[in-house]
Amino acid sequence: MYGAWPKPSPGASGGMACLELLLVEDGGLSRWLSVWFCVAALCVQVGLHADGVRFHGWHPERREILISATGEGVRQLWVVSEPMGKPRQLTFSSRPVHEAVFEPISGKWVLFAAREPKAGPQLFRVHADSEKPLPILLSDAKRPYSHALWAPNGQQVACLARSPGKEGLGLEIFNPLAPRTARRLESLPGGGWSLEHWAVNSGMMLMREEISDAESFLYLADAGTGTLSVLTPKGQSKVAHAHPRFSPGMDAVYFTSDRESEFQQLCCLDLRRGTSKVLIANLKWNVEAFAVAPNGRQMAVVVNAAGVSQLRLLDLKNGELDPVADVPRGVVRDLYWRSGSGELGFSVSASDSAGDVFSLNVANQNLTRWTRHSPKAHAAPGLGVTRAFDGEILPLVYWTPDAKRFKGRRPVLVVLPAGPGMQMRPSHLGHLAPLLEQHGIAVVGPNLRGAGGYGSRYRSLDNGRLRVHQVRDLNVILNWIRQQPGLDGERVALWGDRAGGSLALLAMAEFNAFIRCGVVNDAIPNWPEHIQNAPEWRRPALRVEFGTEWDSKTRAFLESISPLDAGGENLRAVSPTSPVLLAGASAPVIAKALRQAGKKAETVEAGELAGEAGRFLKQQLLED
Repeated sequence: MYGAWPKPSPGASGGMACLELLLVEDGGLSRWLSVWFCVAALCVQVGLHADGVRFHGWHPERREILISATGEGVRQLWVVSEPMGKPRQLTFSSRPVHEAVFEPISGKWVLFAAREPKAGPQLFRVHADSEKPLPILLSDAKRPYSHALWAPNGQQVACLARSPGKEGLGLEIFNPLAPRTARRLESLPGGGWSLEHWAVNSGMMLMREEISDAESFLYLADAGTGTLSVLTPKGQSKVAHAHPRFSPGMDAVYFTSDRESEFQQLCCLDLRRGTSKVLIANLKWNVEAFAVAPNGRQMAVVVNAAGVSQLRLLDLKNGELDPVADVPRGVVRDLYWRSGSGELGFSVSASDSAGDVFSLNVANQNLTRWTRHSPKAHAAPGLGVTRAFDGEILPLVYWTPDAKRFKGRRPVLVVLPAGPGMQMRPSHLGHLAPLLEQHGIAVVGPNLRGAGGYGSRYRSLDNGRLRVHQVRDLNVILNWIRQQPGLDGERVALWGDRAGGSLALLAMAEFNAFIRCGVVNDAIPNWPEHIQNAPEWRRPALRVEFGTEWDSKTRAFLESISPLDAGGENLRAVSPTSPVLLAGASAPVIAKALRQAGKKAETVEAGELAGEAGRFLKQQLLED
């Protein structure tokens, strides 16, 4: 990247060695969702094994950007002062940093979040211009914190904190220059809350409460008292609302909603009149992100069209919607307008952009590239569809190796999404790229029923007992692979994380020797136990998705789709010639069950999975 990254100085991490951040694929620090507060599996539509650059916004006074990127194998914070310039490193932790934001007035400080091993996520600040930046702990290192949101005047930070016992989750506020001064404003029921936006020159904030992926509500929150006022009352039908943002004049709230629609539509709530309207009519796809320009006259909008991001500019006065040309074909995220300008920054994950940052000069439509994390592009993805047993269309994204370099039919790695509602998209392949480019292994990412991005009806097709059809969908995908002239249907491996790992194991049992091997990371061993042992606030959303585990018939069904069912039968049909590589907390117990059934299983530490999986897949798919 930029020729060479500066190497971290030995011993420079100081007291930061214990820190570890949680990677999420949505927005800035204020929208950071930790495992402590998320509700089930959010419909966070991201690419495969995303890596590379993350854009965290502009300096408030200078034309420079804040990013996180990997240096010497560890994700750190960096400042880039000019397009394609040499980055200046801000953090030197031995563990990764992911989310951060400049102080909004002078940019003197950077606020970021990190996970302390025992206490959970904590908040820190670091001097942005120091030659030897030293992070300062702002939270109490006793409770988990998330969703930190800096006041526009830079004098306060609001956040969510979860206290033990009855106190539970709460909205808190503190002075960012005075460590450990957080005070609770309001306790919050449940756990699916997020802080979204703080109005300029105001003490009002926007909050979101998620009940499930099909139902969520928006609130006004008073930063002085913590008083909440609902903006989107509960109606007769469930509605999902997201991404609330104040207009610069504080007279409206922009948000997305699927009210009376299959898709998330861009809406505007007039705060004076109390009426709302849809801003872009007849849009077939989800509006997945937007950012209002500082002048309030236009808005950058990202539309998820069959997995491909389309960046557009919306004139808020006349409603004209214009496409932005020359943006790499992939996934656009992290939209930030530079203060006092008409320059829009964003990041793109695509075959030739590993999350790299670009900026658009709206006046002349010039597109400028700021970073290049990966010196070489990998093969561009394709989009395909096939039909399921019941006629449902199954979308998929695929990457195939260069046919001139790799002769004959190529082995295939099928990657399954980590959770319900997630979507496989034409992004950068991250650590899977060497399998494609160096070893000629094709990658296929199917969007089985229940995937996000294709409307609420398609999203609901895996709810409850309908989930059993996902294995049948996967069989259709395997048949599609066999029909492709450049792909080898006899050399297929499965990769799955979390729910995708559980599905991969069931598929290996269902299709037996037709699956050459599997890579499974932190799979859910048993669904009834998973729901039953989840935090109380999280169970309702899981029950919407999977069913009520206390009902005897539902429990029997959930056992039938669990790798480790009560009777120990579900993994017996896995082929003894098809090994499984396992990582994560559930790896030991699943490996033990496989071995007792006479199957081949290896376990590795989660941090070693990327490297070990490459070795494992090459051995199983390329060596006879």
